Amino acid sequence: MSTDKRLRMIFYVTHRKHAYTHAVVLLYHRTDLQALFRLVRYEDAGLLRGVPAGVVIWSDMDRLTAEELDRASNVSEELERQTNLTQLNHPTASLQRFELLHLLHTDGSNGFGVFRPDQVDDTVRYPVFIRDEVRVLYEPPKLLQDREALDLALATLQKKFVRPMIVEMIGEPWPDGYYRKFGAFRVGGTVYAQHCAMSTNWLVKNSAEALLPAHVDEIRAYISANPHADQVMQVFEKARMQYGRIDYTLVDGKLVVFEINSNPTVLTDPPTPFATYDPQPFADSHADALLALPQATATDSLPAIDVAHHAALVRLGRRFRLKRLRIVLRKSFRLAFRKVSYADREAP
Repeated sequence: MSTDKRLRMIFYVTHRKHAYTHAVVLLYHRTDLQALFRLVRYEDAGLLRGVPAGVVIWSDMDRLTAEELDRASNVSEELERQTNLTQLNHPTASLQRFELLHLLHTDGSNGFGVFRPDQVDDTVRYPVFIRDEVRVLYEPPKLLQDREALDLALATLQKKFVRPMIVEMIGEPWPDGYYRKFGAFRVGGTVYAQHCAMSTNWLVKNSAEALLPAHVDEIRAYISANPHADQVMQVFEKARMQYGRIDYTLVDGKLVVFEINSNPTVLTDPPTPFATYDPQPFADSHADALLALPQATATDSLPAIDVAHHAALVRLGRRFRLKRLRIVLRKSFRLAFRKVSYADREAP
């Protein structure tokens, strides 16, 4: 944990519906950050013009309309003239998912291509899948094996897709039969490894419930060694992003990037007695990276920003108390059910 006691004001600009990504850290593990961390909705970003010093982190650019991006970009350009303000990311200069993946494929870094629906040609390598550039993938999309299947899927594309993109599938399971997805954060000049998720499914979201002991050792070794930090930093530089989480895998020992999330969740669940790992080191890694940002030491904020931030934190507090209660009740029920089932099996 950092021993630097200087207070630094950090203004984290986010879409109003996605202000929860730091909630578990702020509310449970590093409450000290509440004194220097402010959530700022994009509709309130203009208030930052009155902030004399600190750090502004722009996030959620992929969730904004073109008009919202233009307004945020104008604010960012004005803030550039303030020498006591440091900005991470830029509303329009930072590359979004499609732009980044296209760049990485073009320069030979990534072994898979991405296309817009109107860009499909004979160079597409199958299988492919269709995803929305904006929305999160929770379930594996259908793998399309040829042009005919792709054309059919595009013809019946649901209107809920905001910015559809066609992605060539890449990767294969490792010798143990599990796919890997690595995740690492960049916070200014710091890169730290956050997770290595493993699954027998090609779309890796989270690790399987029952990992082998060797898997647990592998995950710990990855987080401790942070072996790809230099390569990760290079990708962030190409993306012109100074904050976010990169998701990637290794194919033939080479880094293959899936995306950079500009507003990633640091910790998902509030602490409960059923936690399978200690989340405190992850919270400390993130908090210390924030504290290490090269920014002014002033603690100035603005009353309007403070009021909106504290109201958001109250709402998040209620939300995560309910989430914690649901987790405890669900886990307790499952534990009680197992005990009853075991007792029934053991009964004469």
